[in-house]
Formats: sequence, C-alpha cells, structure tokens
Amino acid sequence: KVEYIGRFKGEIISDLRNSKQGFRIKFKMNKNQIKMYDKGNNLRIEVTINNPAEFKVLKNDDESGSKKWKPMGKSIANLYRYSEVSGSVTKRFIEALPTVDTDTFTLKEIKEISKAKEVNGRRYSGFNLLSENDLELFKEISDAGYLIRGFNNKQLRKKLYEDSRNQKNISKMTRTLAKLRKHGIIKKAARKNNYCLTAKGRRITTSIQMYTGKEVLG
Repeated sequence: KVEYIGRFKGEIISDLRNSKQGFRIKFKMNKNQIKMYDKGNNLRIEVTINNPAEFKVLKNDDESGSKKWKPMGKSIANLYRYSEVSGSVTKRFIEALPTVDTDTFTLKEIKEISKAKEVNGRRYSGFNLLSENDLELFKEISDAGYLIRGFNNKQLRKKLYEDSRNQKNISKMTRTLAKLRKHGIIKKAARKNNYCLTAKGRRITTSIQMYTGKEVLG
C-alpha cells in the first residue's frame, strides 16, 4: 500500500508478507524503513536508515557560532544520532501497536480526559468528545504523518484553523497543547517544540476514531 500525505513530499509504503519463517511487516518512508518479523520464536524490530538527511542532528553553525538542527549526514560522528533516531522510532512503533483487551481501560481514560484537571494549582478543562472541533483535533494528532517527527503548534494551526497566523489562534493552540500534555495525551518529542502521542494518547485517539466511524491513520 502506498500513501501520499499532503505535508510530506515522498511516499510511504506498507508491506506484509508471510513465509515459512513467519510473518514480516514493513513500513517504508522513501529510503528509510522499519520492519517487524518473527525469527526463531523471537519477535524482532529493525530500523534501517539509508537516507539520514531525512532526520536532523544538532551541529555547530559556522556563521552564528551557535548550535542548529541540520540534516544528518552519513558520518561516523553521527552514529550516536543514528542510535537516538532508531530508538525513538522503535519506541513509538511499539507504543502504536494495538493493545490486547484494553476496551475497559480505554473507556476509563476517555472519561477522565472529559473532566477538568488541576495541576500545580492551575485548572485545565476537559475535552468535549461530542464537539466537532475536539474530534478533529484528535483525528489530526493521530495522523501517521506525525509518527516519526511529531507535530508542533504551527503544523496543527495550519490544519485546524483557517487563519493560522492569527495571534488569537496561536495562543489558543498553545493552550490546547498544554491541556493535551496535562491530560497525558501528548509529550515533548526529541525535536525542540515538537510533540508526539503517548501510549495513553494513542489508545484514546484510536478508540475515539473507531467509535465515531472515522479512519484511523496512526
């Protein structure tokens, strides 16, 4: 299966095969891929990075003298970053896998996020799952296009608001991201100002979209 995503220039391929050794499922984004297979009664997950430029590495900038995120190159000096990226991708892949028999657990979590929550003396309102705006928010943050790099304030505004540059909408999205974090639905990603779904967030968004009859992409 090949999917073309608006914000992403390239292709994403999902492939499932069955052999004598067992099943193998592979997800490929351009030249980079992650696959899961069973071999010798062991479940294995492997990440292959053939095009490191798809990812970023923090390096010194010759002009400013400060550190900036730049496309990662094929260098021994970047091996630590290869490990960080591979570990992060593998962790998110595992978290995105369906959990067996979690209906009751997820229902409890959905009820919890519908209620207001107080953290460090500050009150954060709950989510209204009967609201079209909240449903669109959950649909967007569970998009598979965010699985590897995560999402940020600007990306969500462009998808959810007609006027993404309006200061009121910028502030509104900042508050929404804070509320998602305090309810345990998202967490900070490795890249600055980016966020990704938690395991709890993945369970909740998947369940919400299944029960509302909307397509689950993540």
